[in-house]
Amino acid sequence: RVVAAQPEELLGSYVISMAAKASDVLAVKLLLKVVGVSWPMRVVPLFETLDDLDNAAPVMQSLLSLPAYRELIGDQHEVMIGYSDSAKDAGALAAGWAQYRAQEALVSICQQQGVRLRLFHGRGGTVGRGGAPAHMAILSQPP
Repeated sequence: RVVAAQPEELLGSYVISMAAKASDVLAVKLLLKVVGVSWPMRVVPLFETLDDLDNAAPVMQSLLSLPAYRELIGDQHEVMIGYSDSAKDAGALAAGWAQYRAQEALVSICQQQGVRLRLFHGRGGTVGRGGAPAHMAILSQPP
């Protein structure tokens, strides 16, 4: 209700930490509607564990296959890729590979669905705490 009482320009995205399934996103969309949010607030799944990164593409495929959801989001969707928890889960190398695979799969699904994908890189872990500049960390990932 507090969010609904704010002007649209005050708030950007509603990021769902530890997003694991399509219902995580749908539940937030429903909650926003129930409390009276009258603008199309972006709901952004944050895929951050190794399992979540591996399941990011099927989750987005499920969401983008729902006509009512597509009507809500239009032709663009934002997804956040987490670095900290995946690195804790699997180690830096395996996490980097999982992040790469997830991004490639997400790009492919969104292209197939005619949706513009915006990827947001979550700066957690050592990168976010001064271990390296974020730009260098992202460029160090596979292309």
